[in-house]
Amino acid sequence: MAIRTSDRIAGIPHYEPGLTMAEVMDAYGLSSVVKLASNESPFPPLPEVKAVIDAGLEGLNRYPDGAARALREALADRHAVDPGQIAVGNGSCELIVHAGTALLDPGTTVIHADPSFAMYPHLAAETGAEGIAVPLAPDGGHDLDAMAAAVDERTRLVIICNPNNPTGVYRSSDEVERFLDVIPDDLAVLVDEAYYDFVAEPDRGRVSVLARTRPNLLVTRTFSKAYGLCGLRVGYGVGSEAWVRALDAVRQPFNTNQLAQVAALESLRHPHVIQARVDEAIAERDRVSAALTEMGVPFTRSHGNFILLGPPDPGMDARVLHEELLKRGIIVRDGSALGCPGTLRVTIGAPEENDAFLTALAAVAGTGQLIGDTPKP
Repeated sequence: MAIRTSDRIAGIPHYEPGLTMAEVMDAYGLSSVVKLASNESPFPPLPEVKAVIDAGLEGLNRYPDGAARALREALADRHAVDPGQIAVGNGSCELIVHAGTALLDPGTTVIHADPSFAMYPHLAAETGAEGIAVPLAPDGGHDLDAMAAAVDERTRLVIICNPNNPTGVYRSSDEVERFLDVIPDDLAVLVDEAYYDFVAEPDRGRVSVLARTRPNLLVTRTFSKAYGLCGLRVGYGVGSEAWVRALDAVRQPFNTNQLAQVAALESLRHPHVIQARVDEAIAERDRVSAALTEMGVPFTRSHGNFILLGPPDPGMDARVLHEELLKRGIIVRDGSALGCPGTLRVTIGAPEENDAFLTALAAVAGTGQLIGDTPKP
């Protein structure tokens, strides 16, 4: 007999992760593959980070610092705020979920863009609130005017993903500030900056500065991308003390593990090395973009560590293109799983990984086997 569950369970979207490297190798009989599907860093943790992780193994019989005090203090120093204005989570995803738990009730609404990060619809479904999904602007970025127009007396939370995942489009800090100026001062706004590090615009980071003085604003970031700590799951938020108290009220007592805390803390001590890695990723993003342009592949200009692209030929089926790339050992993300049917999202990897992707894409595009039943002339 099945257990009785909340009626809300049926409405919670299922997040389908991408294929693992082992799954693809087994399915296609490959000895090696290139994974460019999950927006991970191609770089491993820094040697100094590995050292503190190794040193921390001896203490795993003890609980971690539940408040992550040392990490909060380091992040507070970096952002010139009080430690009480820093929240730490098991990845920035957890903080986003906590925001829903803390702020939403049945009868309230949460506003987010669509398509955007797949976690946002979970918040309404889990809390019994109503999710208001606002279509993106024609350029693939947030339509902030439409999002502001969707705010009413029921709205308790607005989420802005900047740069947006999966399109990679960035809204300037001036645009975000104008949005904040036209909505109620007591309406909670969460700006998800998971891909902030890869923005090459001069105003990068200014939204987090706004969080020092805007009580309704929380900016979340992650150590998963630029810092290469996806597997340890640690993220943080910068906002008002009221925001942080709300998140802390609903989090588990030991929500970030000890190794994640020391790894993140040590990573913060090496900003120049991390920035050099980011610069390499940006350079590779530009190189891949130039190659796609030369091949005639349509894509959206990205400010993240990924590119959303369409098939090289309008007659190609993106799902079949995805399959053909898998056969060649290249794992990318099918845009259908991200709310962008007809596209593929490709993570920027190491140079040799990007070369392998471009070579495979060119080979597939040149075969003509994807153009329906009609051979390409």
